Amino acid sequence: MHMTHLSLSLRPSPPFKSKTKALFHPFDTAAKRLMSWEGRIIVSGQTLTNLNNAVFRNQASAAPLTKWMSLFPGVSFGAAYKVLQRAYKFGGQPFVRDYLTTYHNDMFESSFGKRNGKTMIYATAGSIMGVGEIVLLPLDVLKIKAQTNPEAFKGRGLMKIISDEGVNLYRGASWTAARNAPGSFALFGGSAAMKDYVFKLEKYSDATFFQDSMASVAGAVASITVAQPLV
Repeated sequence: MHMTHLSLSLRPSPPFKSKTKALFHPFDTAAKRLMSWEGRIIVSGQTLTNLNNAVFRNQASAAPLTKWMSLFPGVSFGAAYKVLQRAYKFGGQPFVRDYLTTYHNDMFESSFGKRNGKTMIYATAGSIMGVGEIVLLPLDVLKIKAQTNPEAFKGRGLMKIISDEGVNLYRGASWTAARNAPGSFALFGGSAAMKDYVFKLEKYSDATFFQDSMASVAGAVASITVAQPLV
């Protein structure tokens, strides 16, 4: 199989996901702050007040627009992380897939059958790329730190922050790898399986926009389902 064919055979539209990340960043910030909140949220007569304090922190009493804007710290780190993550994962997966197809196709076919072997190659290549994604972990860590404690970043430039944090930016790398391995396996495997078993495509590159979209949805749902306990 030619490299050009392989690189176009699975197209989950990563640029779209990167652009929409900024739109959902406030909801991600709210979720991170709720997860890091040490007090109780649901208390009779105090639930809304506690929720307001947990989500908006020191802006809890500010005007609505100010409160909304307070949910955007770390958006630059988040955007950089997602753009690089998509470029790395979706750009690199076809090369790993091509390597596995060239040198290990017989092993996959003998283990899973000819049809299932193809899907497993897609999934395995995705899993390998997912583990390697930990090189981008510092950007995700900085995003979360900025979301949950924005005051800590005031008065410090990017290089100063990186220097101060040091190896702490890779804290949780093992858990990230443990999450990404099955998550990326399910992402690429689920998408490939949808095209193969549901749409009956011999060549994944022949998929229509609708088929590509549905395959991406299937892969995303499978990935979230598998990786959620480790998030």
